[in-house]
Amino acid sequence: MQLSPFWRAYWRMVGSEARARLAHRADFALIILGVLATSLSTAATLYFMLGATGTIAGWHRGELIFMQGFMFCIFAPQSGCYNGMFWLEHWLKTGAFLRFYTRPANPLLLLALERFHPQGFVVLAIGLAYCLFGLWGSPLLLEPLFYLGFVLLLPLSALVLWVINLAAISTCFWIGESDPVFSMSGKLTDMSRYPLDLFPKLATMIFMALPLAGTVWWPCQALLRGASLPLTWLGMAVLAVICVGLLNGMWKLGMRRYAGAGG
Repeated sequence: MQLSPFWRAYWRMVGSEARARLAHRADFALIILGVLATSLSTAATLYFMLGATGTIAGWHRGELIFMQGFMFCIFAPQSGCYNGMFWLEHWLKTGAFLRFYTRPANPLLLLALERFHPQGFVVLAIGLAYCLFGLWGSPLLLEPLFYLGFVLLLPLSALVLWVINLAAISTCFWIGESDPVFSMSGKLTDMSRYPLDLFPKLATMIFMALPLAGTVWWPCQALLRGASLPLTWLGMAVLAVICVGLLNGMWKLGMRRYAGAGG
């Protein structure tokens, strides 16, 4: 099947960016070592802090490690393709954001073309290793329905996480500085890697409303706890569509405000 000119250009960009990143081998190696060190320390902390029982509130260490890995997997597309979102505030302040007005494509798609980093593949590999290690020896690994659910729910969860992070970043259209909002949403996102029934009821309600429960909690209910996969997939699909629509509207409002304010 022949690719469209857009996708041919995109994959050429991916190749050139990857070669440019890998040309600086020491820098890339340090980034990967940092990702490995932080991820392994998280896994070790989870593994040993549960003690001899290996469970907390009915969740065993393997399930908790799987949830950590699932978060890595859904973050991998952003780590690889959406590195440019962290430059949004700088582009708005310097006027470099104006180039988004001159290109015939949705700005959220253009943002994916600004930067590409091969570390996304490493993040995905670490996430899959987490998931496999967490469920090693579990009968779930012998069930084809588990893999089907994983493949179906992963992209929807990645979309929800992508919307949350981009919405936090795009607040700089209005407040100028996105760091406070992005840092707060980042802390909440980190907490959403854990079972929500570990938190007080008020905190759980907040996670449900934001909707951080759509990143890890709902998919893992279907994958690990026997919740209905069709209903979970349908709910996640509706949530993802609503979130993307709201994000697109938020960006359009932000771009109009930016243009109306003269940058």
